[in-house]
Amino acid sequence: MKSAAPRVAVALTALAIGVLALGLAVLGGAVSNSASSGALIGLELSSQSCDLTGPVVGLTPEQANNADVIVSTAFADADENPAAARLALMVAITESGLQDLGPLPGNDGSLGLFQQRVSEGWGTASEEMDPAQSTSMFVSRLLAVSDWSTKPPWQVAQKVQRSRFSDGSNYQANWPRSGVVLAEVESNADQPGGCGQGIEGGVAGPASAFGLPVGYSIPAGTSAAHVLAVEFALAQLGKPYVWGASGPTAFDCSGLTMEAWAAAGVRLEHYTVDQLSEGTPIPAGETAAGDLVFVPGSDPPGPGLPGHVGIYLGYGLVLSAVDPEEGVVVQTWSTFVSGGLDGTVDPDPGP
Repeated sequence: MKSAAPRVAVALTALAIGVLALGLAVLGGAVSNSASSGALIGLELSSQSCDLTGPVVGLTPEQANNADVIVSTAFADADENPAAARLALMVAITESGLQDLGPLPGNDGSLGLFQQRVSEGWGTASEEMDPAQSTSMFVSRLLAVSDWSTKPPWQVAQKVQRSRFSDGSNYQANWPRSGVVLAEVESNADQPGGCGQGIEGGVAGPASAFGLPVGYSIPAGTSAAHVLAVEFALAQLGKPYVWGASGPTAFDCSGLTMEAWAAAGVRLEHYTVDQLSEGTPIPAGETAAGDLVFVPGSDPPGPGLPGHVGIYLGYGLVLSAVDPEEGVVVQTWSTFVSGGLDGTVDPDPGP
């Protein structure tokens, strides 16, 4: 952790100049979840999914709703990894046709979207019949397969589900369809109020500069790692917001902050809630350029959990992938935290 003196000096400079930035803004206008849900039998599932709604071509409203729940819950539980969401879709399409099936003759007690069984340790019948909870149970077992992301997905599905098709060919048949459904569900997340989106409001500076005020420079005294993170973030200005994206052509909020700090050699998870605990908490009044700022956003994943994250630039400015309408832009601190502040964190582990 850096010594307190440089951080306080930078913060005071930011506060002084930030008054001007905030004044300009007034004139100009203004993730489901706990990745540790891992619960199977006897443990409470804690996944908090984002709120997805919308039609999916070729699916009934019930099937589309179940697909939305599967994808949003899988994203939350697997750090926004689309491969986990697609794999869960493939299995649910195969096992139930995306229908929340109750007891059927001859199905040996299999229930729900994934046809899970109490007798095989998949939790209670009510959990198996709940789309979000059954998805969490599936994803938990999926992530427990050490090589799940490198093996053919249908073979991984067979390891988790242990169906009568030992080669996983029953799942493989629905792998192409799962990709189509995932793409359509992700497009639902990119509608206003979808997953991980920030607060609507004007940008801090000229629209032509995507809100970056004229003459901006990284505050003097900013540490080398923070400079690298800020420089990466600035280079992404104007790129579109796409839920689950982490570059190079588009980003969601946590994908942008993850990649910004990766440029500085610091690994973060691709999930806003995880990033809140990946670093040292900083009092809001001492926030320095490069620190992360966490807010509820337009669709928080649960009480007290952040739904959106940005990177502080100093001078009362925050850069983030706001939403599909704004993309990656710079907003004032007051606009960014207008819906609440969940915390500020310094991801830099250096001295």
